[in-house]
Amino acid sequence: MENKIQLVDVTLRDGGFTCDFDWPMVFAQEYYDVMCELGVDFVELGYWKQRNKSQNRFFDLNMDTIKEVTREQGKKNVAIMIDYHYCSKDLNDYPTKEQNEVAMIRMTCRKDMVEEGFLFAVKLKKYTGLDIAFNLFNTTNYTDAELNSALDIVLDSDFDIIGFADTHGHLDLNIDIERYEKKLKRIKVAGKKTCFHLHNHTGKAYMNYIKCLNSPLVDFCDTSVMSLGKGAGNLKLEDVLDDDKSLLLNEFIHKYYESLFKKTVSPYYMVTGRYGITDHYATQARKLSVPMNKFVKFCSTVKGLDRDNFDSKLFENYL
Repeated sequence: MENKIQLVDVTLRDGGFTCDFDWPMVFAQEYYDVMCELGVDFVELGYWKQRNKSQNRFFDLNMDTIKEVTREQGKKNVAIMIDYHYCSKDLNDYPTKEQNEVAMIRMTCRKDMVEEGFLFAVKLKKYTGLDIAFNLFNTTNYTDAELNSALDIVLDSDFDIIGFADTHGHLDLNIDIERYEKKLKRIKVAGKKTCFHLHNHTGKAYMNYIKCLNSPLVDFCDTSVMSLGKGAGNLKLEDVLDDDKSLLLNEFIHKYYESLFKKTVSPYYMVTGRYGITDHYATQARKLSVPMNKFVKFCSTVKGLDRDNFDSKLFENYL
């Protein structure tokens, strides 16, 4: 399938949650080469200089690691991710346009931090001169008024891309495409490109992609190889490529399937996806072997910011 939508592959970044961001360097190098051969527009290699969730190098990326992965090919197609809640607020910690590897910094931001995250991203754009993509975290938990208010803030900028992240895999564009197209039009009128970060907790990632493909308003979608990502994973890269490219990618998948791509998707993730809450609750329930009916009842009680921000005590107190 040839697509008009540009792709950002997030296998090493989102998929890093499956291996504590400890990718073998030989694998990362081969992965990068395959992405370049496939013509993937941006290759997101990990989180930039963050240490709160992992001490390994693909969560704590720096230019030395990036150059080791790319072998300084100078393609300038690398993207890096920062989470505003955890990232360094020192502009000197970030790469600028003077290097030849990183093209884009993507920042994800929680609903309660949009304004302060926006102000930092404005400074980041001015300092680095790189493309800036501002991703609104888990937009299915926004009301229309909240989403419009967030856009009022972030559209008053020179950011390059505004993205909607289906963080918990709750998005259903078969129902909600008109709602999102109203927001996408605002972004396009402001002269910016649009992006969806799709998850597959409820099995809708590919259907949502088709809705994006059929819309004239979507510019980018995120993918990962074999849906490797946090929770139930992302939109599969191999599903959105044409046959020749998909078969080429399949050789790479086969080589590393047993060691890196084989994973178990827990049915607990479907429950958090249906309720639109963070899959950290599913991970906790799986570890504790919580009965499924009890977990469903718990998920139905999660409200407010606890839907997006995991609170272990909330679950423990319920049990």
